[in-house]
Amino acid sequence: MKKFLAMLLAMAMVLGMSLTSFAEEEKKMPTSGDSATASVTNIKQEGVTVTAYKVVEANYDAQRGFTGYSWVDGTGYNAEETKRDLFTDSTVNGTTTKTLNIDEAAIVALAEKAKNGALGNGTEMKPGNPATTYKATLPAGSYVVIVTGSDDIIYNPMLIGVYYTLAGTGDNNTLVTDELDATTAWDLFTTTGFVKSSEPTVEKEIVNPGSDNNHGDDVAVGDTVSFKIKTKMPSYSEQYTAPQFKVSDTVSAGLTYKAGSLLVSTDGSKENAIPADNYTITGFDESSKTFTVAFATEYIKANQGTDIIITYDAVLNDAAGINFDANTNTAKLEYSNNPDPSADLKEKEDTTYHYTFGIDAALNGSDSEKTQELYKLDENGTAVVEGETVKVTSPLAGAKFRLQKKNADGSLDADHVYEAISGPDGSLSFTGLDAGEYVLVETEAPAGYSLDPTEHTVSITAVYYDTEEDNGKLKNYTITIDGTATSTYEATYENIDGTKVTTIDKTHLGVTGIKNTKLASLPSTGGIGTTIFTIGGCAIMILAAGLYFASRRKITK
Repeated sequence: MKKFLAMLLAMAMVLGMSLTSFAEEEKKMPTSGDSATASVTNIKQEGVTVTAYKVVEANYDAQRGFTGYSWVDGTGYNAEETKRDLFTDSTVNGTTTKTLNIDEAAIVALAEKAKNGALGNGTEMKPGNPATTYKATLPAGSYVVIVTGSDDIIYNPMLIGVYYTLAGTGDNNTLVTDELDATTAWDLFTTTGFVKSSEPTVEKEIVNPGSDNNHGDDVAVGDTVSFKIKTKMPSYSEQYTAPQFKVSDTVSAGLTYKAGSLLVSTDGSKENAIPADNYTITGFDESSKTFTVAFATEYIKANQGTDIIITYDAVLNDAAGINFDANTNTAKLEYSNNPDPSADLKEKEDTTYHYTFGIDAALNGSDSEKTQELYKLDENGTAVVEGETVKVTSPLAGAKFRLQKKNADGSLDADHVYEAISGPDGSLSFTGLDAGEYVLVETEAPAGYSLDPTEHTVSITAVYYDTEEDNGKLKNYTITIDGTATSTYEATYENIDGTKVTTIDKTHLGVTGIKNTKLASLPSTGGIGTTIFTIGGCAIMILAAGLYFASRRKITK
């Protein structure tokens, strides 16, 4: 038992010595070599540079250890270039603590000094895991972090810190500003910064499009198209003294702005219209092809994060391109991405595409080939497809037709009526058509031919690309006549930034020929039948008169 107790006592002594040793290891002198890993998050893109510039540094003494903090040379000045206090006292629940005297205005001023080279080269932070977080091992102190190299996103400067706290207290939020030496257990604590950023975007939409795609639709000449431009005011720090934010819109020759329809609001309603003294509008009238809404600096700075909705109407006019010749509408956002008021503005765009169709019309612009779907023939005529061409015999010119659109309920639309006369080649051309279903009837036959009473059904269907690069562009369209798909045309495009068509694949499944019957050659009133009787009667009368006068001579003699 004595030996057992002696062993326990020895183990207790060893354990006590170990605990003392561990405690002594925790209590060490703070030195200028103390550092910890600090990080910032919410970096939304690769390829940027994230740099931490020291603005507050820790001070040390060889015998006393950490002695407190001070401003780095060139920092700590307010707008009047007088030194500001490093700390301010704040009391929470009766407890008074010291807080760094660095507000947003000070962060902006310090970031400007960093950009001007007054704070040296700084420490570059490297992307970690996840890649949106950047990290760097930094000595004790406070740092202003600046993100550069972004083309689109606006990153505001921010503050991070590496500072001393008392170990074992469970309170890492208390900044120790008094002296620390080897008699006190301490820790280095780091703040994780969340970079405040905003990425302005602009989205152009067709309100109630004729298709399922709000970037591409089909429309008839003379119809009105309603548009919506959506964006959001960015978040600018005080470093941006005169930020710019403006939205412009440009329509092609085939669209005309509808005067009085422009509305600038926060949600698209008149009730939440933005007062007109907060922006300037230039160019919105029926003779313009571009308008611009430029917001005032005061409104930009006071309404960060506010939705901006611009709505207006435009009419498809007679200059509209036909079939694959798109009528475009492009919204452009221009905004400050650099605190320097003279710096170039960043731009973003979004485009909508508007198509109107034609039967026997140019496929893609005035110089392109003509489509072939509908022909007028005499009773012996033919219209047949051979490869990608149509061969017509005995075409009939001069026949008048009416093409009228059908409403969803099957009734005829009085506002969409089109007329055409067959040409020398027999073709019937209609242009400026919306997609949908139509009724085609002959209203006047050429001289010597009977009127065709048949009502023909004509249908136009369109499909649009919904990929990111070609969203809204016309992919293909099909003409169907009397239930038969006459022609299908499908396009591919040269590049993602334009509407130039590289190729158009044509699939001719048939062509429709409408025949007229020649009238029979029947005698008309006063025609050949009456003439024979008239001549015969006159001859009899002349013969009778001759016999009468001959008889009179004999009697006289």
